[in-house]
Amino acid sequence: MSELVAPSLPEVHRTEVDGVPVFWHRAPGRLRASLIFGVGVAHETFLETGITHLVEHLAMRPLRTSRYDNDANTGVLHTSFDVTGSAATVAEHLYRMCASLNGLDTGPLDLERTRLTASQGPGATAWLPSSLWFGNQAYGLSGNVRLAAVHASAERVREWCAERFQRGNAALALSGPPPDGLRLPLPDGRRHQPPMAVPFELRTPAKSVIPNGVVGCALVAWTAPMACAAGVLITRLTGRLRQLDGPARTIAFDHQPVDGQRAVLGFGTDVGDRHAALVVEMIRTELAELARTGPTDEELTADRASLAQQLGDPEFASHRAVDAAMSELTGWTSAVAHQRAVLGGLDAAQVAKAAEELADGLVICGPERRLPADLPELPGSPLPAVEGREIKRALVGSTAPHGFRLVVGDEGLSTRYEGAAVPHSVVRYDDLAGVGVEQTDGRLPILHLFGHHGGAITLRPGDWRGGRALVREVQSRVDPALCFVTPDSMRLFEQS
Repeated sequence: MSELVAPSLPEVHRTEVDGVPVFWHRAPGRLRASLIFGVGVAHETFLETGITHLVEHLAMRPLRTSRYDNDANTGVLHTSFDVTGSAATVAEHLYRMCASLNGLDTGPLDLERTRLTASQGPGATAWLPSSLWFGNQAYGLSGNVRLAAVHASAERVREWCAERFQRGNAALALSGPPPDGLRLPLPDGRRHQPPMAVPFELRTPAKSVIPNGVVGCALVAWTAPMACAAGVLITRLTGRLRQLDGPARTIAFDHQPVDGQRAVLGFGTDVGDRHAALVVEMIRTELAELARTGPTDEELTADRASLAQQLGDPEFASHRAVDAAMSELTGWTSAVAHQRAVLGGLDAAQVAKAAEELADGLVICGPERRLPADLPELPGSPLPAVEGREIKRALVGSTAPHGFRLVVGDEGLSTRYEGAAVPHSVVRYDDLAGVGVEQTDGRLPILHLFGHHGGAITLRPGDWRGGRALVREVQSRVDPALCFVTPDSMRLFEQS
């Protein structure tokens, strides 16, 4: 490859306003601003999932208007309040935003509960990889039901706002210099770093059953060669998917940094069962070939050209400012080194090595009997199976699948399909993240048990012989503080 001259990245400046770090660049047009706080879903607990989103909705209620562009969103590691307009409009909006957070009005809490429980969560490529490596905690909560929307008190919502939405945990990204008179009157507070969650040690490559579609998941070193390998793989798979009969399909991709050096990534498609096995084979074949021979010169050129073409776009400069703000809040390295490596030209051998790492760490998820026989099945939890007595399936009225085994012991419960080499799920009492209590028209509720390590077991009295006594036994072992009323989105039955 000939010597490449790397284009320059947009310059980002740093200053402070009222103790809040401000990152800005020069871009034409109206001023755009993102007031970012270092708090998101990963900072929450299982029982309080969604509490940050509640704060976001409540804080935005008095500011929503059609007179200028404004919005807000809650992510895995941050919450952002965005506004676009004249310098005066942006300055006024940000001032009012800070005032709204300082005196959060929880009067409309019940209205916002309804909105949050009705909204849809992220797709499987976003939440499934995190749940495999983190279970029902930290990054694994991104796909969880928003339980705080059901039971969080107004007092707790205000406490969460006061703890997390303050100047020590804030940064501002702007598309121009800070406007004259800009004020950010936030209370003092401390920085909240990303959660120190250790990913599970999973034996990979492996497979895991999901009901629909095909998703590839991995925990990898997030480098420029890895991003290139993922991009090349997705481009190749997209081309092959177009050859299948039926509607046109695309490959969705998502990645979530977890410690500044690594990321969980997911890619997949909602292909039906008829094509699932073929898509799984496509992924394995293309990834193995990429690891063996690396990308072509044309693919490397396309990867570099794609980034180079974005440099003149004002949106890219805005992303640079937001990236600098997130680096400030997380303490992690920004994407600058990554981008410079791409612009300087990547080495095909490095990309091939990254593809090999991706293949070695891959978990292929798809419908049962559509997954490769040569791959070991990933357990439903990294915890060892519970030892104890096996409960037999009820002869009449059971909704448990035939061949489904339930074991109950002093430490907890585990389930397994007959003939399976690994448990389907394990929930231990000392690892409980929460217990959903689903009231029915029967005398006893249905219990939904969730473990921090990802296990989930639904215990319906009518599914098992002696099921009523079993539910009473489990209820006596559970700390009432871990119990919550099951929201409609989690309910499965009308009868116990």
